[in-house]
Amino acid sequence: MRVQYFHVSLTQCDYQNVSPMGMVRLIASQKVFFFNQGDFSNSEIFLERLQQGDTLVICAEEMNDGSYWAEWVYHEKHGRLEPDRTISFNRSLGKQYLISLALMALIPAVYYCFINADDSFLMIILVSLLGCAAFGGIVLFALALAETKHILSPKRKSILKALDLVIDGQYQKSEQGQQIEILGIKSSKNKANKLRKSVDNYRDKASLLVTRGKVNITSTLSLTVARGDAEQKLNHIGLQINKSHMDVLVSANEPLFNNHNLFIAQGDELEVFHKNIQAHSKEQVIFGIYNHQDGLAYSLIGKGAPQERGFYTGLWGFICCILAIFILVVGGLSISETFEKGGYWDHWDWMNIIDTGVMYISFSGTILLGISFLIALCVAIYFKVSKRGNAYYQSQYLLKQLRRQHGKTDYVTEVRS
Repeated sequence: MRVQYFHVSLTQCDYQNVSPMGMVRLIASQKVFFFNQGDFSNSEIFLERLQQGDTLVICAEEMNDGSYWAEWVYHEKHGRLEPDRTISFNRSLGKQYLISLALMALIPAVYYCFINADDSFLMIILVSLLGCAAFGGIVLFALALAETKHILSPKRKSILKALDLVIDGQYQKSEQGQQIEILGIKSSKNKANKLRKSVDNYRDKASLLVTRGKVNITSTLSLTVARGDAEQKLNHIGLQINKSHMDVLVSANEPLFNNHNLFIAQGDELEVFHKNIQAHSKEQVIFGIYNHQDGLAYSLIGKGAPQERGFYTGLWGFICCILAIFILVVGGLSISETFEKGGYWDHWDWMNIIDTGVMYISFSGTILLGISFLIALCVAIYFKVSKRGNAYYQSQYLLKQLRRQHGKTDYVTEVRS
């Protein structure tokens, strides 16, 4: 995510009677900023002091839908919200490194036992246990590296340095837009977004029902549901719009890939797309929500159904990973074969690698692409034939058109419900 610094005027601050609880939305100078109260100390005191029209300096990173995730917020009189400056190496992190390295030291033993396992049942069990322990060590080591990266992150240091300079008043307002220039700090510039015009009469192509009005949040609950051996955290939101009662159930897990959770505040003007997909039932399933307060759109799908953009992105990522593994395997086998012949590379060795390698990769890639095409075709048929899938697809289309109509990009945040 690209770090940017803004000088903005506060229009609206939402942190009470919101969903999810603990998440904050600031609307300032036609921009939308989010952050979690738990990420900053004394955040509630700071938020209570804010008033409409207050001038704020905000460090934030842009997300996929055009909103921003705040890293720190500064007000000349009310103080500031800043990241924890005390994060450093501690004994806990050192223990994590030692345990992970000790478990990873089992990898040679796993390899030796695997080679000599033969048909021994006890040896197979031993290999399995040692393999699980070694894999756990790899995971622990990766988590320790991630924590170390966060502590030593140049971006984190730059963000804190920028805050200190802003406190000292060493910044200049930009003549165009709300971005500021801070002495010695590089700030990413806004990239021009590709905007498209909405289609006329786009609502006529959908069979979804629409309810629009100011929302009254009647309840917000945090639930933990057991699914097999795993537990899933969910947020339940009770909504009332124009005397219509609706329930929204969404995942409480932190979103991935530069997205944020579904955010609704008391009094927001929502446009909800819903449909009854079960015979002999009055239950209305919500498939899409457009928030006119901040211009953000959310599509909802559940019960194991694939998300449109998320599924296709994941499928392409899976194809690329498998092809990369194929290339590494072919390269490794070719290098091993060459070393067995004496380790001397000549013209014919290179020709053999190109000949067999290209043929193997092409053959494997063709099979993989064929299987992937069939999977994608099945998902496309699901979106066309299934009541739930088709309603979700329609909501995606309607939300994109609404975003275009209000001068936004086509991006719709996909929420697992």
